[in-house]
Amino acid sequence: MRRILIYLALALGAGQARADSSTVLVFPFENASSDRTLDWIGEGISELIVERLQPEAGVYTFSREERLAAFEKLGIPETTLVSRATALKLGWDIGADHVVTGRFSGTPEKFQIIARLVNMETGGAGQLVAEGKLEDVIPLTMSVTWQLLRKVVPGTVSPEADYTARPPTPRSAFENYVRGILNQDLRKRMELLQTAVRLHPQYGAALFQVGRAYHLERDFQNSNQWLERIPETSFLHRQAQFLIGLNYFYLGDSPLAIAAFQALPQTYDVLLNLGAAFSEKDDTVSALATWKRAADMDQLGSDAFFNMGYVSFLKGDLDGAAKNLDESLKLRGRDSEALFLLGRTYEKQGRLEESQKAIAQASRLSQRVERWVNQPLPKLERLAAATVFRSHNEIWTLPRFARRARSQDLGAWLESIQTDVDSYLFGDALRELQDVFRIYPESAEARSLLEEVHRQRNLK
Repeated sequence: MRRILIYLALALGAGQARADSSTVLVFPFENASSDRTLDWIGEGISELIVERLQPEAGVYTFSREERLAAFEKLGIPETTLVSRATALKLGWDIGADHVVTGRFSGTPEKFQIIARLVNMETGGAGQLVAEGKLEDVIPLTMSVTWQLLRKVVPGTVSPEADYTARPPTPRSAFENYVRGILNQDLRKRMELLQTAVRLHPQYGAALFQVGRAYHLERDFQNSNQWLERIPETSFLHRQAQFLIGLNYFYLGDSPLAIAAFQALPQTYDVLLNLGAAFSEKDDTVSALATWKRAADMDQLGSDAFFNMGYVSFLKGDLDGAAKNLDESLKLRGRDSEALFLLGRTYEKQGRLEESQKAIAQASRLSQRVERWVNQPLPKLERLAAATVFRSHNEIWTLPRFARRARSQDLGAWLESIQTDVDSYLFGDALRELQDVFRIYPESAEARSLLEEVHRQRNLK
């Protein structure tokens, strides 16, 4: 019971820095016209709303990437137009206060956008409408976005002119951008996005996506050249800076990677990468100190412990390696890399039976790791690939948990956690159980599952 209370205290004691911000989840709009060549506009309207609301005070708008991550978690294909019921479920699961769906229809001369705004707390919904010509789809979307902002943040000080009088992105650039982010072919995506930038050189979202595409192609130098064009005033600047840091790391320029990561809010993901940059510079003291900060910030994240164990192993600190690798495995049990390193650590400590057992288990889990028995170790520092600069507890306030509990019964919630336990993802299971105890502090079923997690974590 003492453990339960400790976890509950940790959860309830987390900061509520963004508790007063409304969270908004926007879905692609349905094409209700008879012209299927306009399907791309549905994603475009959603993207424009998200992009315009992102810098607003008092509101946090989930990015397209966050929405797609929620899709993936439920096994929903990226291009699926979800039903109202699924949109609401995703809203509950992601912690949205408001969900926006909608449709567009009409002809080139008589075009209409209808947005449906659902208040997840009250269940109430309202429609917002903009009408005009198809060629004015961007100003029409801005009109709808302004109406949305007034509903979501009634006291907003943002003037309507910032929406209606703002110079719009040219329609041609907008279309190439949206078609680009929807294209699964990386080369074709790059062509469309670069066309969007050529047509509108200040197009920050397109610049970011081109830089990201080059990053995915591992052309890190070109990636930085595009990302560095995004101004500091852009809502995408921090994400761009994060990718720039990663690019410098992969280019082997540790000082510039360190500078990039140090300029960002020191989240767990940023600290993970900053520690790796220090390690690459052979500054082990700073690397370990940085990963320790990350581990203190998120005690249920395994990667910081893994990195500390890996670098300690390389530097001959076998006790430190064993301790940190063991902590990592208590959070992610079937981690073949951590098991292999722990086996090698035990071997150097003369604990031969334990070493053979750990290496054999690692080899069974991964053929790639099995080859390391007769090969040198590759570089194994773990990096974070993306961040939203927002902590779990900033999104998940008590009212949002209570709303989620109303939409998902405790049994289904615990069943989901059991899946994590069965997959040996103990850190994820403990994080979810923290959330459960915020709403169901006296649940015997949750307490029993927590005891099972601790039992499995302590098995050798």
